[in-house]
Amino acid sequence: MNWFGYKNISKIIMTTSILLILSNTLLISLFYYINQMNEYENALEELKIENINKQKNSLIVDIEKLIAMIEYKYTLEDLNKSHIKYDIKRWLSSLSFDKEKSNYIFVYELVDKKGGDNFARMIINPNRPDIIGKYISTNYKDLNGFEFRKKFLSDINKDGDSIVRYSYKKTDDTIDKKISYFKYYKPLNWIIAKGVYDADIESELSIKKRVLKKNITKQIKHNIILFILLSILAVIITYFIGKSIRNIINEKERSVKKTTKTLAIFNRDLDAKIKLEVEKNKEQEQLLIQKSKFIAIGEMISLIAHQWRQPISELNAIVLNIKLHHKLNKLDDKMIDKKSQEIETLLEYMSNTIDDFRTFFKPNKKKQKFFISDSIQRVLDITSPMLKEFNIKIILHIDDKVSITNYQNELEQVILNLITNAKDALTHDKIKEPTITLNLYKDSKVFLEVKDNANGITADIIDKIFDPYFTTKDEVNGTGIGLYMSKIIIDKNMNGKLDVKSDKKGSCFTIIFI
Repeated sequence: MNWFGYKNISKIIMTTSILLILSNTLLISLFYYINQMNEYENALEELKIENINKQKNSLIVDIEKLIAMIEYKYTLEDLNKSHIKYDIKRWLSSLSFDKEKSNYIFVYELVDKKGGDNFARMIINPNRPDIIGKYISTNYKDLNGFEFRKKFLSDINKDGDSIVRYSYKKTDDTIDKKISYFKYYKPLNWIIAKGVYDADIESELSIKKRVLKKNITKQIKHNIILFILLSILAVIITYFIGKSIRNIINEKERSVKKTTKTLAIFNRDLDAKIKLEVEKNKEQEQLLIQKSKFIAIGEMISLIAHQWRQPISELNAIVLNIKLHHKLNKLDDKMIDKKSQEIETLLEYMSNTIDDFRTFFKPNKKKQKFFISDSIQRVLDITSPMLKEFNIKIILHIDDKVSITNYQNELEQVILNLITNAKDALTHDKIKEPTITLNLYKDSKVFLEVKDNANGITADIIDKIFDPYFTTKDEVNGTGIGLYMSKIIIDKNMNGKLDVKSDKKGSCFTIIFI
């Protein structure tokens, strides 16, 4: 039997077409896979550069904020500068240091701007308590022989600050690459610095890598499945076309040529359609990535702005109070110490707020056992000036023995938000004898209630108050994030429950822990 004979021309065409379609699909799938892998590698490199730049910018911002607080302390009137310098050093030394992280503050006291064996004295370094108080040399070299201290001192002499990458010992005595930002503060003759190790950068980067790889893998799978389905469809179509050709070929040779031409056109159109779909998928993927970045940035800015609004207002009230006492010649040391402590408390809270938002979704936050009454008191210490300004009375029914094992700082954020919202309701409704009542008790569960005697929440909106971006306040005073985040913190992060009940006599927000 002559397989290549005239009568078998339909089989030859059908078989050839199927092989062409399958090979074409295989090549397109292979090309698409290789192209996606190249895109993945490029994206990883961009992600790494972006992450390092983000860390550098974060270090600069943190040091600038710290120096701003130091500047405020140092420029206080009627206080001995040496006393302030000692107070600032003690305050910096008291800042918390998480040994599982590397972004701690360390400070040099500059002795000789020209460098040398005794160019500075280390005065703060929670990572290396063994060198505190000792003189430091610019001739010191890391494992790679890099004299990083000579480098940052040269930059400081020239520009006043420096970003340096070098190898240094971690808390577990291992050596790792590190990026640090050094800033010279002339009034104290200090070099204030903060750094982050590569291991910590890679830890954060690995999460983004996994998400990126997962998305690309998913996209590859979907497109390959699409290619296969198109190939199956093409094979089926080719089969029926071949069968038709076989019936027609017995009658007309011209029909065979016409059908072959039709198949060639079909294959060309199919290839063009596949390439067009690949390009569309790439564009859509980039749009989704950009959209997710903008949403994350917007949420972070809204949260920080919402949490900082009240402390900034209280700081303004304290400054006005100090000015008033100064104008009346009633500004004494006792008054200054008191107001300074209030400002330090507010600034520490604001600093902690930034740290908490930065690490809010990180899984390495640890639970701890604490008394809820202590958290309530810490919040009241911060809000008491604000409440007194509006003549709001606080009523406490607190069981001091109630304790839980959970995230203390996040609970305090929720309590602060509930008290602030109660204050806003009382002032908005112009209540004559405004009160906020806090009840803490334990039955089979732990209950914490925050009640006010305002006019309550109307029935048409009470089911919406925990929705994101829903607010009854004006655009200036409300973002609609506070109660939404409070609900997320209690219900999801702390495995509790946040409920609300309201009538014309006031509202009651209840936090419940098992």
